[in-house]
Amino acid sequence: MGVVVLSEDSHSGGKMSIVLVSGWSFDSSLWHDLIEGYVASGGDRAAVHCLDWHEFGQWVFDVADCSLVEAHARGNTLWVGWSLGGALILEAQARGKLCPRQSLIVSASPRFLQDAGSGWMGMPEKNWQALRRQVGRSPDAALAGFDSWLGLPPGLPRQREGGVLQQGLDWLAAIDRREWLESSTGVIHWVFGTDDPLMPTQQWTDAFVSECQRYTVLPGSGHALPWIQKEYLMNLLLAFSAHGTADV
Repeated sequence: MGVVVLSEDSHSGGKMSIVLVSGWSFDSSLWHDLIEGYVASGGDRAAVHCLDWHEFGQWVFDVADCSLVEAHARGNTLWVGWSLGGALILEAQARGKLCPRQSLIVSASPRFLQDAGSGWMGMPEKNWQALRRQVGRSPDAALAGFDSWLGLPPGLPRQREGGVLQQGLDWLAAIDRREWLESSTGVIHWVFGTDDPLMPTQQWTDAFVSECQRYTVLPGSGHALPWIQKEYLMNLLLAFSAHGTADV
């Protein structure tokens, strides 16, 4: 499996835009270095828009207003989401609320929790429940342990309100779009690391093979792809913006 780069088709693009959605607890500053590298390499800063995971989740699940989403929900747009941000993009597409040219789902899968009935080897629900309880008791301690476990960089601005963090975990647990993916015609490029403990442990991609689904598995990489695979992700943004009507 690998990247499918620059597959030209007859789709007329219009003005190009890229929307970056942050992951659980992180604000949009997590994309700072990626954006700066993109701009330094010739990318158009004005074409890039950042969206906070919680604001986006409220738009998806609670029908809250979000003018940024609605301005870029359709057309020649690349939506990029990391972790919970990626799962929320998938959910929005499945609900028909989002129809970008392409989505880039980073470090996320169609279902987060384990499903014993179908054999889906996701996160055991008891582990999710333990994190949810810890967030309720001490958000700071929960985030510190989460970062240490996943190798995430410390010191970045974070959401630290326990109720908001728990709401994000509830959204993550509720998302299950495996059945929708079997017939989806939206172009989705999944990117994840071989050593990511939050990804399903089985070869789940085999169940969703179509010309619309693209997979890149990065050897030796964990969950922190926006930082440890910044250059790779930046090049995908550059490829999209350089050609306007190309999938990456």
